[in-house]
Amino acid sequence: MSEKNPMLSIIVPTYNEKGNMEPLLTGLTRTLDDAGIEFEVIIMDDNSPDGTAEEIKRLQLAGMTRIRCIVRKENRGLSPAVIYGYKECRGGIWLVMDADLSHPIEAVPRIYRRMVDDGADICVGSRHCPGGGIEDWPLRRRIISFGAAMLARPLTSCSDPMAGFFAIKPDVIDGVELNADGFKILLEILVKGVYEKVVEEPIVFHDREIGESKLSNGVMIKYIMHLIKLYLYPGTAPLIKFLIVGGCGTVIDLCLFSLLTSFIFSSDYATLAQLISYSCALSWNFFWNSRWTFKKVNNKRNPISPEEERRNHYSAMMKYIVLNIISFIFRTIMFHTLQSIFQVENFPYLQILLLCCIWTSTIINFIGSKLWAFN
Repeated sequence: MSEKNPMLSIIVPTYNEKGNMEPLLTGLTRTLDDAGIEFEVIIMDDNSPDGTAEEIKRLQLAGMTRIRCIVRKENRGLSPAVIYGYKECRGGIWLVMDADLSHPIEAVPRIYRRMVDDGADICVGSRHCPGGGIEDWPLRRRIISFGAAMLARPLTSCSDPMAGFFAIKPDVIDGVELNADGFKILLEILVKGVYEKVVEEPIVFHDREIGESKLSNGVMIKYIMHLIKLYLYPGTAPLIKFLIVGGCGTVIDLCLFSLLTSFIFSSDYATLAQLISYSCALSWNFFWNSRWTFKKVNNKRNPISPEEERRNHYSAMMKYIVLNIISFIFRTIMFHTLQSIFQVENFPYLQILLLCCIWTSTIINFIGSKLWAFN
């Protein structure tokens, strides 16, 4: 093993996959030996009643010494198997694949080379990128797969975030707390991992020939629950969160503006009322955008000291204030110009006009926040 060509650790989660073990492991051994890649295979078996672990022992006695089998009797499931499997890896590149031969064995060396030669932190064996595809899948499975991928797309630019065939470098998840309850661990890594370069290697996915699919209604419900947690995770799907925060801020802005213009100020002092309501909404928006929308999670790979975190917070606050002053000036000019043109003075037209101005300035705020204030 060398730094230039590190050993490949392959994690294969299993449950009732006895019939697939010999063709899978024989194929991996032949393919990787031909490619000159040093490797190990770690079978993470969820205490399969069909004798999967016993089949591994038979293959080990037959000469497959680079294979290990770990039988798990607690906290079983796909994601926990992968997470615990990572702790057993000895190689410098970790690859996950299914045991049912749905992932093409011949793609393993290609994924390895993308990691080594292209300097990728993550390489996904993708069904949905150009050149990829799915064979022998019923329409129902295709629809479910496509729908699940689309639901996850705001979280990542990867075309196949639901893939179970991918490789990572160990430092991508160093110090990252992964949720073992998730259905697809790749999506969790794409959201929480620390990386710079993700590449996709096209594969043609084949439906299993031996055994039964693990997909069920319970699995799909669990996926939806996992997806909700990832959407709530700080820093993910910034546009959606920015709009949610901004929407709440807009309600605060409009309600306070209406109260001020109805009970305290006349329409002649609409600018003062707008300044007060905008300042309150601004404070709300900064608090949630800094802690939720654009929050950068501290990690071992890029640690941030408390002092640096405070400096970053105050710097972001000053930038955000400057950005919003510019946005407020633009919004005020737009508000008064349109108010003068259309002679708007009374409820609800004054509020409708302000709402239009607010959402126009939101575009400026989001672009400036993402690229400058919280960058």
